[in-house]
Amino acid sequence: MPVTKRPNGSYQVTVGFGGRTYRKTSRHWTRSAAREFEASWLQQLQGIAAGKQPERKITDAIDRWQVEHLPRLRSEKKTNSHVRALYPYVKGRKLSEVAQVWAEIKAAEIGKAPATVNHKGRILRQISRMAWREWGWLERPAAIGLLPEKPRETFLTLDQVEALARACPNAAAGDYVRLAAYTGIRRGHLLRLTAHDVRGGFIHLDRTSKTRTLQLVPLHPKVAGIAARLPLGASDDQVRDSWAKAREACGLQHVRWHDLRHTCASWLVMAGVPLHTVSEVLGHSSMAMTRRYAHLSPEHLSDAIKKMA
Repeated sequence: MPVTKRPNGSYQVTVGFGGRTYRKTSRHWTRSAAREFEASWLQQLQGIAAGKQPERKITDAIDRWQVEHLPRLRSEKKTNSHVRALYPYVKGRKLSEVAQVWAEIKAAEIGKAPATVNHKGRILRQISRMAWREWGWLERPAAIGLLPEKPRETFLTLDQVEALARACPNAAAGDYVRLAAYTGIRRGHLLRLTAHDVRGGFIHLDRTSKTRTLQLVPLHPKVAGIAARLPLGASDDQVRDSWAKAREACGLQHVRWHDLRHTCASWLVMAGVPLHTVSEVLGHSSMAMTRRYAHLSPEHLSDAIKKMA
């Protein structure tokens, strides 16, 4: 029943019991933690064989959730970072204590942004529901009430976008700022684009990691020349560094890169583009995501009433 370290740095526990072999791998373990899990896992298997229901830990539920559910998420890497931040609070705690743990997290993280704290609450809520509904580990799910979050969207003007682009020490990073604002494409996708992806006035965007479709993003004349030169020769680190310095120089430290995508949506809506078209341009998986921008153009409500007989 060895504990082995894999080439990627994770540890794998292999347990043989009842003629079957079980394996579990985690990047969160040290060698000693993997050995502790090995002993605990074997004890659980022996208890199940003897007809005993083991007392589950929150970490047991997280481990199973990571194996069964996490790979289906589009933001697996980011969610794993939230799991790592959650571990200090849940280590050694019983699954029946999820609600109490959540109360302790909220008390310990007063002063942090509600959205940051809620990442942990969403994970606890999800594993609690799965432990109740799918695994039979709980008689009822824990009540996890998330903190109220304020909308974080910031909409920039044309002049602000241009000022940010010009303030980037790296000229290529500045052009990526312009592309992001005029196309709504996320930074990760932008940096992977090449001139081969630009054809017939459109960027052919493979959204496999998001909506799992090929999306056509129309090019505005102001950025068509930039798109023709893709890739622009700036690395992700260079773009991030230039963006941070540009925000500082323009007094817009509160603006996030993702706000360039929100800005693109706001420009389209305020120009009178129908919401369903905005949804297609941005590649939203549902109209609910696009309706966040409806308040920017209330005229469409008046137009609808005027069309009544």
